[in-house]
Amino acid sequence: SASISRGQIEAPVASPWVYKPLRKTEAYATLLTTANVDYFRGALVLGSSIRSFDSTRDLICLVTASVPEEWRDALTVAGWTTVVVDEVPEFWFGKSEECSRFDKDQGERWGHMATKLRLWQQLKYSRVLYMDADTVLTGEADDIFEKTEGFAAERARYHSYFNAGIMLLTPSQSTYDELIALGGQAHKKSFGNVIDCTEQGLLNSYYDGSTSERFVTKLAVGRADVAADWQASAAPFAVHWITHTCPKPWLVADGSEDVPSHCDPMVYDYWHRIWSRLTSSATDESSQGSFGSRNGARRMLRRLSGVSAGHSAVHKATITEIASDVHASIGRQLREVVTRRRQLRRRWRRDDEYESGWGENTIAWIAIIGTLVLGLGAGALLHKLFIKPPDTVSKNMTVVQAKRMGFQALGEGKGPVGVVSAVDDDDDEEDDDDEDEPKKQIAPHGVSSFFWEDAAVKRLVVGTLWAAGLACVWVTGGWAA
Repeated sequence: SASISRGQIEAPVASPWVYKPLRKTEAYATLLTTANVDYFRGALVLGSSIRSFDSTRDLICLVTASVPEEWRDALTVAGWTTVVVDEVPEFWFGKSEECSRFDKDQGERWGHMATKLRLWQQLKYSRVLYMDADTVLTGEADDIFEKTEGFAAERARYHSYFNAGIMLLTPSQSTYDELIALGGQAHKKSFGNVIDCTEQGLLNSYYDGSTSERFVTKLAVGRADVAADWQASAAPFAVHWITHTCPKPWLVADGSEDVPSHCDPMVYDYWHRIWSRLTSSATDESSQGSFGSRNGARRMLRRLSGVSAGHSAVHKATITEIASDVHASIGRQLREVVTRRRQLRRRWRRDDEYESGWGENTIAWIAIIGTLVLGLGAGALLHKLFIKPPDTVSKNMTVVQAKRMGFQALGEGKGPVGVVSAVDDDDDEEDDDDEDEPKKQIAPHGVSSFFWEDAAVKRLVVGTLWAAGLACVWVTGGWAA
């Protein structure tokens, strides 16, 4: 303003472009080995948090055959490139009595983590920063990649070993082979509990500092049960929900649990904001300007993760989309029920190999067809119980209708006047063959009216049965969604 007051025009100094070259030889990585929807949500939030700070490195998510196909496509919304790998069988976990002492969901989480060793086979990259799906990036990680040499892992709080939830590693086929060979030996007893039987115990046995290649740099990682100073320059670059001391972030985001007083509420709010940004509908204030494929992606993430935020106000869902959502929800939920049942069975039987099971599409069709059959069967049962055959002739029934239903003319049977009785087919045939016998009139009155011969009533009953079957499918789909 001073130069303008003096009548002088000064050329503004051009600001240099902020440019960061792509680092295609470095990558972030995470791992999904089961159809656990909670860790699927965690991977989505993790990928989105990484992209908030780093757009120069690749994001790869290792998945096994147990991860649903549609989840793999959805992971791309958060920036992940999925890499399908074969599952590595557990070396020790669940194979002996001392390696079977686990609780809560540890069987599902730790019973598939030997596949983490596949990270060392990602030879496309020179450096890989691995992060569990229950972590989140809270700052730039450039210094971690650029200033850390060799192998690095998360510093533990209560012991001298490292935690394998966050690791910086150099892929190497020879290292992978050595780790596999070490897994074929008896495990060490470093931790003194079931962790010795997991991939964390294996990695601590290998990276023991005995050589320069096996030296470990401990990384300072934030924890949900330790409040950090997020305004300080030394704030953690990542947070890990490492134990059950604090609930997982998705439980708090869904309202299933509250944040305990000893847990950091900031990290829960941060996780929830990222999740809301990924999935909020267009009716929310945070995404009123969104439209098109972006909102479609949000709707897809809500459907796959089982979180309902209502249909988008930008794009009104069609009948086909709703039917597709119900179909996918039924298959996904039933497959998760079957998977949990198998996991419980494995916990007690300790099966060495894991069943692949049917896909969501097959299970969904089985559920829909089975529900239709049950609905029609229920309708048939109701018809049997509540729609009784007539025992009298109604006022509007013709002679042909009465004969077809098995009634005989008034006066031929036994009983009081005005009541007719059913006759055998043989008697009907004799009556039809006897042409000389004069026809008798059907009684024009009765105690109850016969309505089944009415076409409108037929349509009503059949339509009700079909509606009951479709209602069962809709209720099942709504429960699954």
